[in-house]
Amino acid sequence: MSRLRLHVIACPVFQRELELLVPSARSVITLQHLDMGLHEGSAENLRAALQAAIDAMPAGQCDAIAIAYGLCNRGVIGLQARTVPVTIPRAHDCIGMLLGSSRCYLAQLEAQPGTYFQSAGWLENSPANDEVRRQNFTFGPNTNVTRDQLVEKYDAENADYLREQFQNFTQHYERLAFIETPVPAGKKWEAAARDLAQQRGWQFEKLPGDLGWLRRLLDADWNEHEFLKLNPGERVGLRSDAQLIGAEKV
Repeated sequence: MSRLRLHVIACPVFQRELELLVPSARSVITLQHLDMGLHEGSAENLRAALQAAIDAMPAGQCDAIAIAYGLCNRGVIGLQARTVPVTIPRAHDCIGMLLGSSRCYLAQLEAQPGTYFQSAGWLENSPANDEVRRQNFTFGPNTNVTRDQLVEKYDAENADYLREQFQNFTQHYERLAFIETPVPAGKKWEAAARDLAQQRGWQFEKLPGDLGWLRRLLDADWNEHEFLKLNPGERVGLRSDAQLIGAEKV
């Protein structure tokens, strides 16, 4: 029996983990990583990039497409399968996938809600001059943003709203949790995460990663609990239960 030809459209956060898993995968894998900057834009931009990547796959080049993204600010909602099936993890985001399950992810958040999660992939794909990239604007107790800067960019009403919301969002972080996976230079990125935690005055904790969910994605071991499989002519719809996403007719 021939092996499934699987084209994987992935977030760069998973690049090193996927490179470790591809050689032993039960499927014949081709990998395509989209731009990390899509996380900083709108859900519409991410959705458009994912759909364009799906549509660009020539007919006959693969038997199925796998999306290595989670719900990710609803960026996968509305994605359509065209000529081959498309499979998407039922994950909130990449953190649960790196921890091995949504159950583990939600347990971490329940135990300590003020957790900022990082991984080697997040840090590697957000560098500037070989250091952890800082956002142009940082908020909270150590904000580097003036109201005038925000007014210039967003106008006065939106500037005040943003300052309030971002301060509320970031001031409650107490822990940086680094998800350890067996990737090259993992110790380097762990050290970078420790430094970031120290700079922000957060507790540092290392969590063991689990690549089982990613392995099942590559192996086409797509159980209903962890994966949504779209048939041609179906699209992703949002669900209000633990399934997160479901299939709808286009």
